[in-house]
Amino acid sequence: MVRFGIIRHARTVWNLEKKIQGREDIALCRQGIDEAAHWGDILKFEKFSLIVSSPMIRARQTSEIIAEKIGIDIAFDDNLREQDFGSWEGKKIADIRKDEPGIIEIQESRGWDFCPPEGESRNSVLKRALKAIRKATDIYDEHHVLVVTHNSVIKSILYSLMNNRTFTPDKTQVLKDYHLHMLTWKNKLKIEKLNHIRLQQ
Repeated sequence: MVRFGIIRHARTVWNLEKKIQGREDIALCRQGIDEAAHWGDILKFEKFSLIVSSPMIRARQTSEIIAEKIGIDIAFDDNLREQDFGSWEGKKIADIRKDEPGIIEIQESRGWDFCPPEGESRNSVLKRALKAIRKATDIYDEHHVLVVTHNSVIKSILYSLMNNRTFTPDKTQVLKDYHLHMLTWKNKLKIEKLNHIRLQQ
């Protein structure tokens, strides 16, 4: 059996400004660096044996800070990268709604086929994210693995496991942001506990 904890990378300036990041490789801001260090202090007690991380700089920095605090190694998997938001990257959702009326609503109506212009579909994110998890189960059997990744990746995995086929980016409130969620793998992936530990702000 493999146990997984999964968290979102710490904050960047674009997170604070509510801009869509996607594949833009934005580094952590000062607040984010402090948050990652705090995650390290919190997660010391969870007995993780290694970290599997997105290689994007915001996730990489988060992982490196946590790993130094805990004293564990990091492996990187490209399949844990954030969703490609295409022409929406660097924009705010409110501005897109104002400048291109109806375009977000059209995509939201597509559910798991949601795909920003010139970007990547939610189904594609789910497929590669589960591939990363399955790879980790093959390599790290009997380990307790911390996964550091991105918002769309986390939501895709967890809402799929909850069989929520109507998931859209703006309309899901079950998952609390900046929380540790716990999963287990024993022949299949299962949710152990949602919103298990909160990053204190």
